[in-house]
Order: sequence, then structure tokens, then C-alpha cells
Amino acid sequence: MTLLHPARPLVAQNPGQRLSGVLRDLVAGGGERISVGDLVAALRDRSFAPLMILLAIPNLFFFVPGSSVFTGLPLMFLALQFLTGRQDVWLPRRVADLSIDRAAFARIVASSSPYIERVERLARPRWWPSSHLFAERLIGLATLVLSTFLFLPIPFANGLPALSIILLALGLSERDGYWLAAGLLMTLVSIALVAGMVSLGAFAVVEFILR
Repeated sequence: MTLLHPARPLVAQNPGQRLSGVLRDLVAGGGERISVGDLVAALRDRSFAPLMILLAIPNLFFFVPGSSVFTGLPLMFLALQFLTGRQDVWLPRRVADLSIDRAAFARIVASSSPYIERVERLARPRWWPSSHLFAERLIGLATLVLSTFLFLPIPFANGLPALSIILLALGLSERDGYWLAAGLLMTLVSIALVAGMVSLGAFAVVEFILR
């Protein structure tokens, strides 16, 4: 089975229920833990954008131990599927089974929902690129870079890449070019920040060895 599919824009799909409503539905579910597969199942009839936001939020609003593994790896797979034009979300079983405590997820939702609802009221279709496919490939490439940053064990470097992914996803979900531009700008800032932190770390290691 090939990952390449006919080039149909994802943004042509019906965005469906807004993310704030999806979050409330997920919190209301049963079970002690919630897995990446649960999120995919809840969002299967919607676009990729809400799933991107759900996976980025733990790195921004509330620290959850192991969140970089829970979020970074699935986001990499999502980004690759954007770049190959896949129309629905697919994750390996091992990635889909990654999970966090439902109580921790509920705290994340409680912390983030007011901000998400505020942004949902501000976002609307405007200034979206005429080439939907180009916009999606650009978002996919940016998300791949940012999710790699989330996955790498770089201290205090998760917040800005996570925010960048959320802005990109909001732009995609609402077809809002302003949020897309903000997400791309934050992506450049994130790249510069992480590159600077890695460079400083490498310089410190070299200086320690040569001392």
C-alpha cells in the first residue's frame, strides 16, 4: 500500500465541530487514560488540524511527564502525511497506543479551553493562499521541523514550537491566512531559538572538553 494519494486539498473537507467542543467530548469519556488512538478516533470525520492542536497543547499549557514522546512522535507522522497528501490520519499501533492519564488531560483542557474559545471567535476565513495544496505542504513541512524539536530532549524548548503548531493548525482549520502567517513567523522564531540553544550547548561541551 502506498502513502501517495491523489492531490486533493485537506482544507476542502468540512471542518466539522470546533475544537472546544471536541475537547469537552473527550474529557467526558470513560477510562483512566486517553491514548493517541482515542484522539484519532474522536476526530476521524474531521480535519487534521484539531488533532495537531490536541497534541501540541500538553507542551504549552500544562507540563505532563513524557509529553514530548506522547506528542512529538505522532505529530511527526501527521506532518509526513500532510507532505504525502494522505486524506485520513494513520498511525502505527505502537504510536496510537501512547497515552496519558485522563485526569491530566482534563487539567490540560481546563487550562487551554478559554484561550482556544477566544481564538475560535477571532479566526475566520480570510487571506488564505489561492493554492490550498501549497499551504498544506508548507504547514506539513513546518510541523515536521517543529515536532522534531518537541521530540528531542532539549530543556525548556517545547513551548514555542508547540505554540507555532497551534497557530498553524488554527489557520488550517479556519482557512485564516492571518493565523497561518503568525504560525510561520513563530516557526522561524522557534528554529532560531532552538538552533541558538543547541549551539550554546555544543559550545559549552567543547569548552568543557578543551579546558
